[in-house]
Amino acid sequence: MTNRDSPHLLRILEERLLNCSQNPDEPSPATLLADDFYEIGRSGRLYDRTETLRRLTGKRRRETTIRDFQVRFLSPEVALIVYLLVDAEEEEDDRAASWRSSVWRCQYGRWQIHFHQGTPAAHLTDEPASFLP
Repeated sequence: MTNRDSPHLLRILEERLLNCSQNPDEPSPATLLADDFYEIGRSGRLYDRTETLRRLTGKRRRETTIRDFQVRFLSPEVALIVYLLVDAEEEEDDRAASWRSSVWRCQYGRWQIHFHQGTPAAHLTDEPASFLP
């Protein structure tokens, strides 16, 4: 797999984690989260892999939109992903959007997420953001 193919695949994998797909033909959250995975939630709380898997399998699916999805390769095997996640249920609320960042690593031809962070967006704008070179 080349870096040219990876941005599309990484977006699909991010969406699978967001939607917690139970399709047996798709990778489960447990196979996507690396053993050393941790997350800093939008609230500022820290979550380890075990807690994140518990939260992913127990959460109800929300209608969300990914905007301004960007990938920067830190090496051929490591990617930094940044995007704006907009929650349709809270779109009129200040909590409607959050910036998301993830670090993915490809080992033996398989991408796994090692780190994820959600940060409240200051305000929702229609202007596209681009900040990764």
